Amino acid sequence: MIEVLIVDDSAHKITEIKEYLKEYDNIEFSVAVNVNEALHLVEARIFDLAFIDLALPKRGDEKAKNNGGLDFIREIHEMDWYKKPKNMVAVTQHENLKTDLHGLLEDFGVVVICSNGTNDISNSIKSIVDATLKGKNQADYKFDVLLVAALREEARPIIDSNEFNWVPYNSIETEDLEILTSSIESASGLKKVALVILPRMGLVTSSIVTSRLVNSLRPKVVLMPGICAGIETEVNEGDLIIINQSWEWQTGKWNGDEFAIEPYQIQADQKLVKIAQELCENSELENIWKSTTLKRPDSPPAAHIGSAVSGSSVIANRKMMEKLQHQHRKLLGLEMEVFGVYSACIHSPIKPIFLGFKSVCDFGTEEKGDSFHAFCAELSGKFTVILMQNILTKL
Repeated sequence: MIEVLIVDDSAHKITEIKEYLKEYDNIEFSVAVNVNEALHLVEARIFDLAFIDLALPKRGDEKAKNNGGLDFIREIHEMDWYKKPKNMVAVTQHENLKTDLHGLLEDFGVVVICSNGTNDISNSIKSIVDATLKGKNQADYKFDVLLVAALREEARPIIDSNEFNWVPYNSIETEDLEILTSSIESASGLKKVALVILPRMGLVTSSIVTSRLVNSLRPKVVLMPGICAGIETEVNEGDLIIINQSWEWQTGKWNGDEFAIEPYQIQADQKLVKIAQELCENSELENIWKSTTLKRPDSPPAAHIGSAVSGSSVIANRKMMEKLQHQHRKLLGLEMEVFGVYSACIHSPIKPIFLGFKSVCDFGTEEKGDSFHAFCAELSGKFTVILMQNILTKL
């Protein structure tokens, strides 16, 4: 099945496109009649194909603008929180728009079709749908889950789990990376899992490595466990942050001594967030806390769903942590890789769903220590195994 979005304010054209494709029984349509409705839809899901009218109103109470469709296309390319459709077709009845905007739309990877009411565009539309179906079949997933760990300490509880029988993954295109693969039983059969330990910490490495492996291994799901610094007023040591939103805290502009943040937020897949939340409500974290032999916090860990920022710097400064809180009034934590992983996933043609979650091992202050590093890595790693089993059962 392919998911098709039609963005058009003409009921006749919407019906016409659907009529052209009535012979296909594996298409699910969604419709938006203005730019705001379309943005709402692409914020929530990834479409395989979008037909976009170039003359669109911004809102339902406005008239169509000649560049309304172009504004929509430009915005979903520039803003990371939108999920860009895999294939896009601009449909217009104005030949001059096609001529004027052809080059710009081509730069965005958009095919342009002119429908003036007399020419037959059905074959063109059908050929685009056929190509989309073929491409979707060719992009069949090779692995069910890719796990990305920044540190060996974070990967160790997963590697040691009895659920897996890890073996090295040998491939010429990834021979410079440390990758392990295994199969795991689920209610729906045997599933394939890959685990990579990043060669170094940081946003650049996490982004590049994840991008390479998503395109090479074609995973359906990407998960990133680990440890992080927490905001002392919001979380406790040992707590788990399920990172619903992530951005790079160092993106912006220095103007004299002042820094103006320019965040581009990326949201995790909401199905995965919900599954993680349900597990935490079922005392899974407390069970891990009770069974550990490592030094642990005095109280069982809690789960928090919310925002964490990524950056390339390790912070051990209370004033700096307080400054970061100004970027989001409910900020929960700081770490170094998740935004890179999220960015790699949304920009890949494979479009895996993704989620990061990290356990709070310190507060990023001058008193930053490593008393609970081992426990936090264990908590995150063991939670990963439980979460993955539930994901493979439900997706």
